[in-house]
Amino acid sequence: MVRRNIAIAVKYLALVLASITTLFPIVWVVMNAFRDNTQIYGNPFGWPNPVITGNFPKAFAGIHLVVTLSNSLIYSAVTVAVAVLLASMAAFYLSKMAKGNLLFTYFILGIMIPPQAILIPLFISMRNLHLLNTRPGIIIVYIVTNLSLAIFILTGFMRKGIPDELLEAAVLDGCGPVRAFFRVALPISVPGIVTVITLVFLGVWNEFLFALVMLASPLVKTLNVAVYSLRGQYMSDQGLLAAGSVILITPAIVIYILFQEQVVKGLTAGAVKG
Repeated sequence: MVRRNIAIAVKYLALVLASITTLFPIVWVVMNAFRDNTQIYGNPFGWPNPVITGNFPKAFAGIHLVVTLSNSLIYSAVTVAVAVLLASMAAFYLSKMAKGNLLFTYFILGIMIPPQAILIPLFISMRNLHLLNTRPGIIIVYIVTNLSLAIFILTGFMRKGIPDELLEAAVLDGCGPVRAFFRVALPISVPGIVTVITLVFLGVWNEFLFALVMLASPLVKTLNVAVYSLRGQYMSDQGLLAAGSVILITPAIVIYILFQEQVVKGLTAGAVKG
């Protein structure tokens, strides 16, 4: 009993320390959003005194919130819709129709390739196609770079989470592959699809490198790049940067809090079913 209590205490202590380590940077950024450079440099970990409320109006104006927020939402929404549709169809074929794992291996190789490795050839390709600095161009980039992870997750889910007997029954009732996919496989795969939606949305929302390199016009920039542009050449207003960061991370935190349970269920369901 004593050993068990000690083990439980150690476990909760580790969880508390992990929570503090995770939450502290967020709390610190929020605190800095209500301070100026004098307070931040003079007492980096102190409370705002006095509270500076002007950082957020400056950040709203500096990042052109309406335009950049709309761009980020459009890029995220379109990427999620197209990537989920393509990945679910590919996953259905790979998990229930394809023979062998060669094609599946080919798809998931994309997870192993870092984005930095394909930046230059991708930039050249988009330039040759006249898609640089355009909304369709960056959306195509986001879809391509997120497909591998989406296919990987949904293939594992459909392979274990959709009984073959159910699909066989659908075929006996007259369903072809397309109807079986939309009428049977897709509704059952909702937990996995929600997981992919959340991960792809957060990935696109937080993406910085491709947006920085491929988007130059203020009309097509993302919120992430706009917040980065708040820095100064020789000296930066840290409170203003912190306010911009708070604006940037708030939607991502809200989305994850709303769908965290579905994400966990979607990632684990394929491992326990079947």
